Amino acid sequence: MADVEHCQFYLERKKRYCRMTVKKDKRFCGEHQSNYNELNKIINERIPCPLDLSHTIYKSKLSKHLKVCNAKVNESIQPIYIVKGINLGKSAISPNEIRLPEIDQSIINIVLNKIEKSYDKLPEIPEEILKHEVLEKELSNPIYGTEAKKHLLQASSLLGHLAQADLINDNTCFIEFGAGRGKLTYWLVQMIKDRRNTSVVLIDRSSHRHKRDNKLKNEKFEINVTRVRADIGDINLNDIPAVSDMPVRVAFAKHICGAGADLTFRCMTNLIKNCNGSKVGIVVAFCCHHRCEYSHYVGHNYLENEGFTKDEFPILFKIASWATCGIKQYNKTDSKRESIGRKSKTLINWGRLEYLKSFGFNGRLVYYITRDTTLENMCIIATFIRKNPDDN
Repeated sequence: MADVEHCQFYLERKKRYCRMTVKKDKRFCGEHQSNYNELNKIINERIPCPLDLSHTIYKSKLSKHLKVCNAKVNESIQPIYIVKGINLGKSAISPNEIRLPEIDQSIINIVLNKIEKSYDKLPEIPEEILKHEVLEKELSNPIYGTEAKKHLLQASSLLGHLAQADLINDNTCFIEFGAGRGKLTYWLVQMIKDRRNTSVVLIDRSSHRHKRDNKLKNEKFEINVTRVRADIGDINLNDIPAVSDMPVRVAFAKHICGAGADLTFRCMTNLIKNCNGSKVGIVVAFCCHHRCEYSHYVGHNYLENEGFTKDEFPILFKIASWATCGIKQYNKTDSKRESIGRKSKTLINWGRLEYLKSFGFNGRLVYYITRDTTLENMCIIATFIRKNPDDN
């Protein structure tokens, strides 16, 4: 061990510590202090986990983390309903990741003009803020702070839309996509516990602690609650018994992120291609449009018909972030910038609606909650009813 008057940097080649003297209260000489800082930076650098971008890890411990990460899936033992890439869509290579500051302003202006032109053709999106009685008592509970109440208000409105769309019935399987800790499912079950022959499937690729659906195990009702740990892009719903055994299937989600919404819609359209059920419903609230991906996005036909090219898709997705991101970087009063961001989001969502309509869904977009509650306040409501051959 080096003494305190000399540098404590170990010279591997010489198999000894550096003999240079150091200043008072310093561990390293001037030569090796920079080496230490660089080494410390490398050791402490954090990167997004490749298996789940919602958390970060030390880069130096990547290999070890990948072996124990909660998002890791054992690929050697896969259930029959896991079909790799079944819901991913086009196999075409996505355009490269872009940064708007690196794009020529003239190109951005072309996309901005197309956004304005396409948005002007759309009907006005209505605001329909609902509440459901199942959350009435909870919303009046003084223990909840502002942020917690915002989530409860969103859940209440989404549940209200499920009920208003006549999607709360007997003989139904409810599927929560991007379920997280299952909070929305918990309140849904309080709504449907008196319904006959119902089941709930929660889908999420990560393993979460403190799952709210665990609390349902202690309640007395006859509802089959199943949690499926898998990527939405790899799920064949027809091979999940809790889904396939029901004549009615209802998909729901609160703030499903980016491409997750597109994978969800393709998952549901793949379901109706082969299912023998009579009805499919969808109530999904969107989030993080800037994380959409060209190859997964379901609204290609709509945007292409509006004149957007393949290379302009990523620019449109990035512009969507102007509605919610960069609050500190850009002045809050920049209403024009925020407006164009919201228009971009609406176009992206309208493309999704058109995709569902092409499969026979009847649907619409609504603002299900106020912007004061969340800036991601749009959801899609759609239903598909299989016609009886005798009706033709």
